[in-house]
Amino acid sequence: MSGHETHEIATKRQKEAQKEMPDSTSSTSTVLASEGLDLYYGETQALKKVSLTMPERKVTALIGPSGCGKSTFLRCFNRMNDSIEGVRLKGKVLVEGEDVNAREVDLEKLRTRVGMVFQKSNPFPMSIADNINYGPRMTGVKNRARLEEITERALRQADLWNEVKDRLSDSALDLSGGQQQRLCIARTLANEPHIMLLDEPASALDPISTAKIEETLAHLKERYTIVIVTHNLQQAARIADFTAFFMLGEVVEFGDTTTMFTTPTNTMTEDYITGRFG
Repeated sequence: MSGHETHEIATKRQKEAQKEMPDSTSSTSTVLASEGLDLYYGETQALKKVSLTMPERKVTALIGPSGCGKSTFLRCFNRMNDSIEGVRLKGKVLVEGEDVNAREVDLEKLRTRVGMVFQKSNPFPMSIADNINYGPRMTGVKNRARLEEITERALRQADLWNEVKDRLSDSALDLSGGQQQRLCIARTLANEPHIMLLDEPASALDPISTAKIEETLAHLKERYTIVIVTHNLQQAARIADFTAFFMLGEVVEFGDTTTMFTTPTNTMTEDYITGRFG
C-alpha cells in the first residue's frame, strides 16, 4: 500500500471516529477547550479541526506518534506558538471560557495562570530558593517571610522539600536530573497557576525519577488541571483520567483512559495502543 493510500485511509478513519466521539467530560467542569482549531506552520497544516474539552482537576494525556500535533496543541493554551514565525490559526482556544487569542488578553497573566513544564529541565543558574522566588518577585512580591512561605509551599507540592530544605542556597544546577525537573514544577507552582501543561516531562529521566514525577502529578491534580504530552503509553495509562489520541493533526479518539486502553472505539487507536505502528 502506498503512503498516499495509507494517508487517505487514516483520514477517513479519523473523520468517522470524530463523528462518534463521546463527550467524556460532560459531567465535569470544562477548564480547557478548543473549537474547530486549525493551525498552520506556513503552508503546512499541523492541526485540523480539533475540538476537545478537558475537565477541571483531572489529568488529560495527549498521545500519538511523533509529529502528530500533540505538543503544538498543548502550546496553544499559553500561546507558546506565538514565537514561531509563520504560525497562524483558525478556531477558538478557550481557557476557563476565555478565548486566549482575543486582542484584550494579557499574555503575561495568561502564562501565569497556565504554567508550563518542558521536556528538558531548565533550572535557572541560581540558587534553589531563587529559582522558586523568581516568578513571585517579578510580580512584585518583596516580603522575605512571604517569599520563604512560597518557597516551602511550592517545594512541598512538588515533593522536593524534604530533599532540599537544608540547601536552599545551593545552586539548582547541582541537583539530579529528576530533582531539577521537580524544581521546574515547583517554580511553576510558585506562580499559583490554575492549569499545568507538561510536555514530555519525564522522557529524559530514569525510571525512579519518572515514578517520582508521576507520584507528584497524582497529588497535584487534587488542586490543578493538568495536561501532559507523553510518548509513554504506560505512563498515560497510569496517571491520566482522560486521554486524547492524535494522528496527522486530528483527534482520532478521546475519552476515559481506562476505557480507551481496554476497549477503544477506533481501529487506529487499538493499532497504536497495541504497538502495530508508532
